[in-house]
Amino acid sequence: MNAENKPVTIKSIAKELGISFSTVSKALNGNPAIREETRMMVADKAREMGYTPNSLAKGLRGNSTKTIAVIFNDIENPSLTYIFRSISIQMANYGYTTMIFDSQFSEKTEHANILTVLSRQPDFIILEPASNSMENLKLLEGMEHRLILQGARYETVPCHHIHVDYFQGGYLSACEMLSNGHRNCLILTEPLSFPISAQFVLGIRKAYQEYQVPFHEERIITTYSSIQNGFRIMQKLWNEEEKTYRLPFTGVLTFNDTLAYGVYQSAVQNGLRIPEDISVIGFDNNPVSAFSNPPLTTIHLPKEKMAESCMSILNSVLLEKRREIRVFTLVPNLVARRSVRTLRN
Repeated sequence: MNAENKPVTIKSIAKELGISFSTVSKALNGNPAIREETRMMVADKAREMGYTPNSLAKGLRGNSTKTIAVIFNDIENPSLTYIFRSISIQMANYGYTTMIFDSQFSEKTEHANILTVLSRQPDFIILEPASNSMENLKLLEGMEHRLILQGARYETVPCHHIHVDYFQGGYLSACEMLSNGHRNCLILTEPLSFPISAQFVLGIRKAYQEYQVPFHEERIITTYSSIQNGFRIMQKLWNEEEKTYRLPFTGVLTFNDTLAYGVYQSAVQNGLRIPEDISVIGFDNNPVSAFSNPPLTTIHLPKEKMAESCMSILNSVLLEKRREIRVFTLVPNLVARRSVRTLRN
């Protein structure tokens, strides 16, 4: 405690020294990337201010805190919930507690989440980056063997990766629509700053190129994933007087099943039928998609393989004490149901 009887934290030490939180955290953690003179300066200031690591920070000298931190975007997504639940249940058998944080596709929120996680000194971090920016990833320098990046592949970051090929998923989705005669499709996706959303759209572009169909940028509509947002976007396009959508289309390609459910809801609201009036393809293959009316054609996200890959890396690093970097590349596949109509020429 300091003179004002307030607890001394890593943040307060960083403020006193005029250096970053991450530098103080790494110095106290004995990170080899920190120069010896900086480490000594931080250690001296910590002693001077009466800094005492909390019980979660026993990892400062290399001892385990028995914690795993998971930083996802949109933790309400059933696929991500499945992965987190699988990890937390299985690692609990070895005495580990799993923490979860939601960055909500925000770099600022992700930055705050990473700082909070670092202050708790977890044994391992699983991160789904919110953007292609490297600034937040720089906070994690020096712990590459204890970090999984999920989703996109970052070639310049030497850590564990669970790479999901969203490019292939977007490509398969578009090919299904185009092969059934749908040349005019809307694309509902997350903001393109989100790495896997950008890959999803690139895959769609490739399919349009192969089918020699013009790709129109104005048909890409970005929003954050929710049934309400999917519904809101479709309703915004609806012309109530003419009983039709202002932008002509026959199909909708969505970044996930949640947005597809919003499209379904809009169709019902406006007296339209799927697939007779609108064809829809989702992405994730959430359990409820098979029971939609009609059952939703979707791209299957291999969440079981994603969870297995996470566990394989965690077992290797935390239980077997191995340090080699591992990379898994997982490919989604199309699950054809009854939400796409075949158009005649």
